[in-house]
Amino acid sequence: MLTGLVPAIGQPDGDGDGDATRLPLLAVQANLFECGGMAIGLNFSHRVVDGTTSSAFISCWAKTALDDCHDDQAPFMVPKFDAASYFPPLDFLNSSQPSPPNLVGIKYITKRFVFDASRIATLQSHLSIATAPHAPTRVLVVSALIWKCAMEASSKSSNIPLGSRPSSFKMAMDLRRRFEPPFPQNLGGNVVANLVVVATPSLLKGQEENDDETIDLKDLVAKLRKGLEQQKETYPTKLPFDSIKAWQWDQECQKLTGNVDMYHLCPGSWCRFPFYEANFGLGKPAWVSIPSIGLKDLVILIDKRDGKGIEAMLSVSEEIMEHFESNPELLKYASVNPKVM
Repeated sequence: MLTGLVPAIGQPDGDGDGDATRLPLLAVQANLFECGGMAIGLNFSHRVVDGTTSSAFISCWAKTALDDCHDDQAPFMVPKFDAASYFPPLDFLNSSQPSPPNLVGIKYITKRFVFDASRIATLQSHLSIATAPHAPTRVLVVSALIWKCAMEASSKSSNIPLGSRPSSFKMAMDLRRRFEPPFPQNLGGNVVANLVVVATPSLLKGQEENDDETIDLKDLVAKLRKGLEQQKETYPTKLPFDSIKAWQWDQECQKLTGNVDMYHLCPGSWCRFPFYEANFGLGKPAWVSIPSIGLKDLVILIDKRDGKGIEAMLSVSEEIMEHFESNPELLKYASVNPKVM
């Protein structure tokens, strides 16, 4: 039985000089265990792959291994790397690029937080807003809760009052379904745009005069939902594609998330990708996960095997993690690194 599938997007190991011609775009490792189990690890270069592309590649590979590529009912998609025909490239050589943050001396660790389907349903019920046409999605409520707890943990670890600085939430939006007509799901590359929502100190509420300030989670969910929907509506999604406007949008996002006076969280959702359908001939995976990330303030969400629960891989500094993983509100809905099987 195939016991594990571990996809990851990042920079494959290399000589560290950043030369794309000298680094592999894909690295694969098969791990065989004495019990008869197997784990397959994949590492894609983010220069050419996003979550949708990696999912299409894995589905294609698995169907090829099963010689099942002619099954009309199978989600078999060969990635096609022709995104440049939709998105005309621009000359960025003369444009200014943001300086990378100075992370010397800071150690970032990754931990796994698991939200079971029943707890997510309880959270959704608690956060349902009467004025909204639909209940908030499971990805939205889990993201909002993690953002809230991360802001509180950052405030405690830095001794900066919670109500004294804003926070940003930057999420990647898959553009394939946003266009009319939609692009094919096997369109390869990084077909994404960044959306940034800012929580201002006005969202913070003090309960009593001497109490610590807290964030109202319902208000945060409403803010997050409204902000993401508004940006999805205003992002350029018509052909011919307005590359200049999209580039200006991205520059504004980078400027905002580069503000050192704010706390920034960068989440990504790999939910609803068919990773658990990847059968290479030994059965479907028992567990699909993302390895330790080790990057600054990043969280990746991925489905549990039942397709209803969510696993969150959070990477923050050791100081923030100490406060985050002990947050009572978080522990009402999430388990910290429970057993896989």
